[in-house]
Formats: sequence, C-alpha cells, structure tokens
Amino acid sequence: MIKAKLEGDKLPIPKNIIQKAGLKDGDEVEMRLEDGKVVIQPITTRAQFKKELRGCVKSSEIDPLEVKRIWNA
Repeated sequence: MIKAKLEGDKLPIPKNIIQKAGLKDGDEVEMRLEDGKVVIQPITTRAQFKKELRGCVKSSEIDPLEVKRIWNA
C-alpha cells in the first residue's frame, strides 16, 4: 500500500503509480467515484487512438460507417 497526504484540495499521486499507469507530463485523466473509491483513468485522445490502431487492419470490405454503427450499438 502506498500512502499520500492531502495538501489543501490537492492529492499528489506517487511517482511510481504515475509511471506504472503510463502517464506522462501533460496527459489528461478522467476521475470518478465508484463504490466509494476514486478511479483515475487516462483519457485517450483521437490522435493517440489513431496512432495505436495504425497498421492493425490491412484492408477491409466493411464500410467504416457500418463499423461506427456497430461500435456505438
């Protein structure tokens, strides 16, 4: 267990947790309360998402709009 001390309205996140989460300076995160626990999750930008997926699909006969419709279902 790693402890952190609340400083006014700020709660510093220990460096090793930041590193394990893969966060870098300037990254944005989403925070929410789930079952009494604070959950911090990185926000993936559209550019990051495209970069990660690049090369995953070589070619496809599926219409991209159909993929979007399936994804949103």
